[in-house]
Amino acid sequence: MNITRRTALEVGTATLIGATTPLAFSAGTSADSIRIGLSQYSLRQLIRNGSLTAMEYPAFAKDKFGITDVDVWEGGLPAEQQNSEKWLKSLRKRAADGGSNIFLWMTSPVDCTKKSAADRKKVAESFHRPVDNATALGCKFVRIFVRAPDIERADSVQACAETIAPIAEYAKKNKVTLAIEPAASRLTREGSFLAELMKAMDHPHCRLMPDFGKLGGDIYAGNEAMMPWTVVVSAKSHNFDANGNEEKFDYERLIGTVRKSGFRGIVAIEYEGSRLGPVEGVLATQRLLQRHLKPKS
Repeated sequence: MNITRRTALEVGTATLIGATTPLAFSAGTSADSIRIGLSQYSLRQLIRNGSLTAMEYPAFAKDKFGITDVDVWEGGLPAEQQNSEKWLKSLRKRAADGGSNIFLWMTSPVDCTKKSAADRKKVAESFHRPVDNATALGCKFVRIFVRAPDIERADSVQACAETIAPIAEYAKKNKVTLAIEPAASRLTREGSFLAELMKAMDHPHCRLMPDFGKLGGDIYAGNEAMMPWTVVVSAKSHNFDANGNEEKFDYERLIGTVRKSGFRGIVAIEYEGSRLGPVEGVLATQRLLQRHLKPKS
């Protein structure tokens, strides 16, 4: 990123950024081994307007927020390069050379509504590419959504399990784990449904990724139901009140459940708000997470 672009992108936010330089705690590690990560989707405006490239993103996250655990999403990568092993390995090296870790690849929904075995096989095989891309980047996880058939609950669980199991097996060969985020259909927005799916599959390379903003119904109960199988948490945020609290849901309660579960891993910031710019929004979410991840005295 050149100086002119970086300066332009920060107009109006310099004072806020300068006043909130991340402390050692915010650089990604809390006292109880929960690390704060960053979702590339939080910076989508900068990616889309050309202010930030995918190659610059890991260093930008480290420089601006002190965050070294970052994910990538397919929409944030150059369309002509996202399936290029050579380009992905270059991105991986650039991140590693700067002290960053690309831990997760975000891909599209798995369609589990297909009825025939042949169609389910085609769906499963279409996800070999995202797993291969994640492997080239050195990612530990591939984030998926699941589109479940809107039928009797137990039958829907079975249909999803039959479609996803071959993908999980392919991921296992690559030492990658699928992380299912709630979304894409009525049933899969329920944390309890995803927990039932985990019990039915019982596959070590298919796990869950709660997203505070994508859970439907009682999001607190859904978040709690998912935690026994959770490998990554998506800390969705939108807008904040005068005290820095997320207006849509209770972060203290949500993060309290994460801590109580004994979770150890990455809680990734995914800012989707409209009032703050992307840099300010990430910083606001980071401060909120720091507050609730800090060990209680």
